[in-house]
Amino acid sequence: GLYAPGSAFKPAVAAAALTAGIDPAATVSCTGRYGFYSGYQPGCLQYGHSGPVDLRTALEYSCNIFFYDVGRRLGVDAFSAMARQLGLAAPTGVEIAEAHGRLTWTTDENYQAGLTLMAAIGQGNTAVTPLQLAAYAAALANSGQRPALHFADRAVNSATGEVLWQYPVSFTEIPGGEAVFGPIRDGMKRMAQTTRILREAPVLCAAKTGSPQLADTLPDGGHYVNSVLIGYAPADAPQIAAAVVLEYGGGGANAAPILRAVLDAVFGG
Repeated sequence: GLYAPGSAFKPAVAAAALTAGIDPAATVSCTGRYGFYSGYQPGCLQYGHSGPVDLRTALEYSCNIFFYDVGRRLGVDAFSAMARQLGLAAPTGVEIAEAHGRLTWTTDENYQAGLTLMAAIGQGNTAVTPLQLAAYAAALANSGQRPALHFADRAVNSATGEVLWQYPVSFTEIPGGEAVFGPIRDGMKRMAQTTRILREAPVLCAAKTGSPQLADTLPDGGHYVNSVLIGYAPADAPQIAAAVVLEYGGGGANAAPILRAVLDAVFGG
């Protein structure tokens, strides 16, 4: 399945920004409406924030205005290239055929300036698989070390305990290290604390939600929304990474109980 990641894509834009030398303490003023273009001024719900917003706060409260502005200054090709390095619209390593996915580029037939703004919040032409989202979450957790994914790491003879085959652990390295990925992990850790069901999980986790709109229009003129969530835990010494996609889920926070169930199963509820 291919899905727009919505705001779960924002850490990729943050990684591109930090790689380009943007100060994580630099702020963008969130007024609720992005006014750079006279004919197209998308908004922000301003959940939990307004006024000057830095990168960590923008991830914590999913500030659209911050990512519209940073994405526009970077350019869509720059942050899409970073997203691909992090595993989105890229092969995961699994043993069966998989959908390729796609990102948004200036070479797209329908490209115009406003599409950069939409792509910066994980919409536009961008569509990725849940497994790519999981690889992406793992890369963020590992400071840019993206693991090759497999359905199993080894096979063991149940009678003798002999290991019949085992995949070597392998990673693709995205440069930047702690300077790039530390502030992103901080923001994602803070984001998880805004959601009670994750805040009360058995271990501290890090997460980023997404609420991508679908083309389908509701009777009131609104749009159906999928629920997307990436996360990993424990936040300061990650052991697992996960992605959740709920079709017509109604917003990213609605995926939090599923991540919580995973955390309870792995770490004890």
